[in-house]
Amino acid sequence: MPGPFDGLAGNLSRAFIGPNFAFHFGAIAATATMTTQDVDLHVHNYFHEHQRWGQAAYPVVILGVAGPVLLFSGLYGVARRTDDRETLGAAFAVLQAAGTTLGYVTLLKLATGRPAPHDDYVPGVAPDMESLSRTFRPGVYRGGIIAGWPSGHVAVTTAMLASLVTYYPRSDWLKVALVAGSAAMMLAVSSNRAGGMHWASDAVAGALMALPIGFESGRGMRRLVVSDAAPLPSAWFVAPSLSPGTTGALVGRSF
Repeated sequence: MPGPFDGLAGNLSRAFIGPNFAFHFGAIAATATMTTQDVDLHVHNYFHEHQRWGQAAYPVVILGVAGPVLLFSGLYGVARRTDDRETLGAAFAVLQAAGTTLGYVTLLKLATGRPAPHDDYVPGVAPDMESLSRTFRPGVYRGGIIAGWPSGHVAVTTAMLASLVTYYPRSDWLKVALVAGSAAMMLAVSSNRAGGMHWASDAVAGALMALPIGFESGRGMRRLVVSDAAPLPSAWFVAPSLSPGTTGALVGRSF
């Protein structure tokens, strides 16, 4: 049975090359568009004025932290209790996707230094909220690792659901869960704390960057589980049989 980190290097590399590169480029392009066209500012202002959205979305934000732990623990527990290798592979796919994505977005937050849309960052970090919405401070640890670009809540949620979509490719309800779960988390982090948790582009970038990581983690783990469980084909064989004074052949069949 494959382990949780088997195939990690290959899955991670495939998540950034070929067609998957478009997801990461799209995250950067979407962020540039949303900041320069003041989409981030308008979304923040709306949720700042309509705080009931953030209050309603608070449980979803909490689920963004507890969800990955609960999902992995549930799958792993069921797999061990029932000795189900397929379910164990699903647990490992979720673990690999969530862990890889969390590390990736944490590095990006450390490097990009984007401040959260907090009112008390004006005028200390930027002269007004419009300027704050366009502020990035590249470097090392200039904007924290909790808030910042991209959203870890959205990225990890999207990655773990995407991994299950490709691990169980025939499940339509998982595809619906991916779209609904990612959209709900994007709304939640954009509206929480009166719009002060994340800019909307943080959420969009988190989803786009996480999709290929989740897809490749689930697809790679599925390949390993299926190949590991496949029986060896049977075949006839002929081998020489040599003993003192005797020459012959052995004929048999492997199963």
